[in-house]
Amino acid sequence: FGGPDLDVGLDASGRRVVLRSRGVAVLRGKPVLKHGDVVVASGGARGVTATTMIELAGEARLRFVLLGRTQLEVEPTCCRAIEGDAALKRELLARAVSLGEKLTPAELGRQASAILAAREVRATLAAIEQAGSQARYIAVDVTSLESVSAALKQVRADWGDIAAIVHGAGVIADKRVAEKTSEQFDRVFDTKVEGLRTLLAATASDPITLLCFFSSVAARCGNLGQVDYAMANEILNKVAVAESRRRGSACLVKSLGWGPWEGGMVSPQLKAHFESMGVPLIPLEAGATMLVDELAGSAPEEVELVLGGEPKPEALLPQSDPQSIGRSFSVDVVVGRETHPYLADHAIQGIPVVPVAMVIEWFSRTAKAFGPELVLSRLLDLKVLRGISLEHFSEGREHFVVHCRQLINGGGVTLALELADHQGGVYYRCTAELAPQLGNPQPRTGDVRDLALEAWPDEVVYDGELLFHGPAFQMIRNIGGISEHGIVAELSGIHGSSWGSERPAVPDELWSTDPLAFDGGLQLALLWCKHVLGGASLPTGIGEIRTWTDVPATGPIRCTLTGRAAKGRKSVSDLVFHDADGKLLAEFGAVETHLLPGQGSDPNQA
Repeated sequence: FGGPDLDVGLDASGRRVVLRSRGVAVLRGKPVLKHGDVVVASGGARGVTATTMIELAGEARLRFVLLGRTQLEVEPTCCRAIEGDAALKRELLARAVSLGEKLTPAELGRQASAILAAREVRATLAAIEQAGSQARYIAVDVTSLESVSAALKQVRADWGDIAAIVHGAGVIADKRVAEKTSEQFDRVFDTKVEGLRTLLAATASDPITLLCFFSSVAARCGNLGQVDYAMANEILNKVAVAESRRRGSACLVKSLGWGPWEGGMVSPQLKAHFESMGVPLIPLEAGATMLVDELAGSAPEEVELVLGGEPKPEALLPQSDPQSIGRSFSVDVVVGRETHPYLADHAIQGIPVVPVAMVIEWFSRTAKAFGPELVLSRLLDLKVLRGISLEHFSEGREHFVVHCRQLINGGGVTLALELADHQGGVYYRCTAELAPQLGNPQPRTGDVRDLALEAWPDEVVYDGELLFHGPAFQMIRNIGGISEHGIVAELSGIHGSSWGSERPAVPDELWSTDPLAFDGGLQLALLWCKHVLGGASLPTGIGEIRTWTDVPATGPIRCTLTGRAAKGRKSVSDLVFHDADGKLLAEFGAVETHLLPGQGSDPNQA
């Protein structure tokens, strides 16, 4: 079970690691750039990059070289007092008519856009000069090494060596993969990736003290229609990490995964979508300050960053209504001797069977992955629709899938979960509830004084029949007593077991729950059912599962079963798990077991 994590690493020993986002306060340190340093900024003459360069220009008397695609054409005299796209188009159209020229709508739009873009470039240059720095603009294709090298050669002759690179150039062409042309993909991808390659190559001999790449939160979370943009920005992130290690302390390297800005490419509709999902937009002034703070930060080891709020993948998923229900994903589960060797000890008539506790683990991990910013409150109405026999366990792997679908979205999230085969046959089903935080654990059952326990008779617990479990699943250490009201026992869990020993990772990193302790508790339910109904049984459902910790207990675990009902061919009971210090670990409410055919004191009883 790998889970839906977007970033997964495997080291040489097979240890699996994933990324987790964490908020870090920025502490201002000593600025890297000093008076007179030359800063080359791609895409720095327009948009949000220009806003940040203007702010940076006020920190020291720097020399900015702004690279961009916009040609600084001289606009017609008649347009110089005209503001706004629509007014410009009217004036340009009138001018064309007076000259006897015909303008297509596309050409009219191009002329108006060119005038507005040139104005923005000139305004940026003026703002940088007003802030106390110098600036020049060079219209150049940032992906052309020859052109960029020639431009920077003249810069060095006039101003000296390059000290810093800010790579902010970028374009988008949002479309689904099936609708995106190769040319559109290349334009988006190459502007980021080939542009960076060009800048690094063109400054290979310069004493660079700062590398700053403008990446995007899309690199962390993905975004509908932006496969090229997300890929390109993630490459920037990883190149930044590599450059930081290669250049060492002589160069500060930052890859800034910006969240959505107020303005720019964020439309009012998209702004409303982000705000409804709790993703704050970055005001232009605040974003500019963020850049300056990061470049004067005291944590050079923090290279790959996301700015503007916690990255939330759900905010970037395709939804017409941010509050709509029905969002879903699926997670593949692969099971075999190579991946789960311990299941060989959970076999019936020689065929390994997936234990209920393992399904609880899979469901829990899927639910937590769906809402990583939330906590799993409980699983409800877990139903065993049919058992899973692993017929091909020894000779290969068997594939299953966990389907997860959102039912309710409010302060928390309610999910429908199913474990099925790839033909759609469902084995297990339950509902999961996630909440912003857990309340205080208040066990409703588990008081041993109410059970009127008697000593456990001198009987073998793992007899190969009622409890068929092999050594890897023999988790009951001793039974403290049993009665018609319940049973109490000491269990062991994942810690100290052989589970996961084939992978050199500690159990805390491997498990979302403690499936061994949980399986031990369900074994007690089978023992109690035998005691009150006189036959062997199997668990068929659990009404409620609450876990109060993500860290498996390191010592013995006490499990108390309190009987609710035992009638006909079904028993119902509650399980409460405590660690050695009495801390509540988990609760199972309404655990149902059904007698197997031919079992019980009255096999014919319904």
